[in-house]
Amino acid sequence: MLNEKEIQQALHSSRVVPLAVKNPHGPLGLEHLAEALARIPHSPISTSSQAGVRRLIQFNPDTWKKLEHLAQNRFSGASKPVTASEVAAAIIEQAVANTPPG
Repeated sequence: MLNEKEIQQALHSSRVVPLAVKNPHGPLGLEHLAEALARIPHSPISTSSQAGVRRLIQFNPDTWKKLEHLAQNRFSGASKPVTASEVAAAIIEQAVANTPPG
């Protein structure tokens, strides 16, 4: 079983916040965890409306491999590891920003 530090590294997390949830594995476990997370200042749930919109989009496997390659090779010297999803989001944001309105 992974310890707290190993989990933090695996998730590329910048911080660890203990959650006071008595039974996270019960039938309402996810709801209790989400509620506890929403009470934490600057959590992804409490600031999701300000941080951006999350959507599930589908890529073909070749495109995803290229995005992973870009994330691993072009941004390997970054202070925080970059994911393929972050590369995809940056590319889409840039393309949309350069599109004329209307």
